[in-house]
Amino acid sequence: MRTCDNCGAEVTPGDGFCGNCGAFLAWNDPVPPPAPAATATAVGAPAARDTATDAARDTGAGAGESGVGAGDTGESGAGAGAGESVVGDTAGPGADTAAEPVTAAEDTAARRAAALVVPVRPVDDDGPDRPGPVPAAVPAELPPAADQPRAVRPGLPVAPAPVVRDFAGDAAGAPDDVVCPACGTGNPAGRSFCRRCGGPLAAPAGPAAAVPWWRRLRWPRRRPGRGGLRRLLAVLLVLALLAVAAWAAVRFGPRAVDAVRDRTTTPEAVLPSAVVASSEARGHPARSLVDGLNNRYWAPAADRPATGQYVELTFDPPIRLMDLIVHTGASPQQDVFVRQARPAELTLTLWTGDGPSSTRQLRLSDRPGPQTFHHVVGGVTRLRLTIDASYGAQRGREVALAEVEVFRRP
Repeated sequence: MRTCDNCGAEVTPGDGFCGNCGAFLAWNDPVPPPAPAATATAVGAPAARDTATDAARDTGAGAGESGVGAGDTGESGAGAGAGESVVGDTAGPGADTAAEPVTAAEDTAARRAAALVVPVRPVDDDGPDRPGPVPAAVPAELPPAADQPRAVRPGLPVAPAPVVRDFAGDAAGAPDDVVCPACGTGNPAGRSFCRRCGGPLAAPAGPAAAVPWWRRLRWPRRRPGRGGLRRLLAVLLVLALLAVAAWAAVRFGPRAVDAVRDRTTTPEAVLPSAVVASSEARGHPARSLVDGLNNRYWAPAADRPATGQYVELTFDPPIRLMDLIVHTGASPQQDVFVRQARPAELTLTLWTGDGPSSTRQLRLSDRPGPQTFHHVVGGVTRLRLTIDASYGAQRGREVALAEVEVFRRP
């Protein structure tokens, strides 16, 4: 039985991953080492012995030929005798054995062995040193190049190609098999990891429910002992901010609303409920300021200085003043306009329900026609215009104020 290299658990043949720890298993199972080539050695042994026998036979024949040569030279009788003895032994009964048919392969092996063997002269202790026998000559016919040993470059180790196992043909398995959520392969019950892809077999129960954003707003965890104090301070700070926001809404909220309405609404003209003046010239009453005609005017009494004289407009109910338009002079025509004096500076004083609210200085141009002043004040009940300076003031001339138009926010 094969075991996992990581945890030692038993592994079913064909699995790619361990069912216990999920470790990747080798693609190929261990291959047993090849058996030694005993047959080749056994078969080659007789051939080697036959080659050695042929080589010894050829060596003896060469020695005999050397002995015959020595006898022919007549150097010594012993040499001749030895040569004859060798020749006689060669031609004796053993010649029948040597005459056996020899194949081409055996003849080539014999020639190679003869070329490698060097004959050795026996040591003669009694006689003088003699030159050794002449070694056998290398045969003229060389063996083929394929039989000669040559240098071979060592080979590089080649990793075995991975064998991809096909799980398409696997059986459906038992009904209680666990299906891998990643690749869909069936796995026996009890496995923790898929045998094909190695993924965990314990699939999640389902998508986690979405948590509302207000539940994700949590206080950071702090060390025990300081969390309570920090939370208390945070709550007090939030309460203080809420209180400030409420006070600002009450204090500045109406002003903000009024400012928006002042910019988004169109002012409308309004007539005062009453008009009074500090003094009036004969034929030029204070009501002439609001009669809608700019060729009729109000003028203070001639027996008094014009500076300090005023005219006052009363509004019931109170209004939110937006714009004030003033027409100076006795008439919009230039020749009539210059016949009388004109106000140069006016002081605008406004009253609300709480008393005097604001005062503004109005500087007028010495020209006929309307002159507009934008001044926003809410809850105005009274409006007073006081003459501070005049244009063309001379004896016998009246300071004429033709028309005053008041605009409020609807």
